[in-house]
Amino acid sequence: MEQKNLNLEPYKQQAEIVEKTAHQVIKDFNTFGIQIFFSGFSEWAYDELFDQLEQNISEMLSSYPEKLWALLYHIDVDKNRIDRESLNYSDWSYAEVITELILYRELKKVVTREYIKRNPDWLKE
Repeated sequence: MEQKNLNLEPYKQQAEIVEKTAHQVIKDFNTFGIQIFFSGFSEWAYDELFDQLEQNISEMLSSYPEKLWALLYHIDVDKNRIDRESLNYSDWSYAEVITELILYRELKKVVTREYIKRNPDWLKE
């Protein structure tokens, strides 16, 4: 899925960023009582997380939609964006689109945090 706002592709190859992203996903899902596991192997992280998230999201879509919308609000994934991306990726399931947007948002949070840590004076400029 192509993201227009920020090119996060280079960060997906950085083990430290991938690990922090996995921990962010685990933390956010745990807030809603959903256990997500990460083996610690950054080269498999995306597939490992994607499979778990997609399965949980599929279940929530069919059985607990209100819980899913609360989770998406917590993570900061907009339903309108999901709907737009679903039109662009019609060969993907709705759960796959949501999963991809969650992983993108979580990665974006981590990258932003890291940028601010490394550039504490950027707000003063």
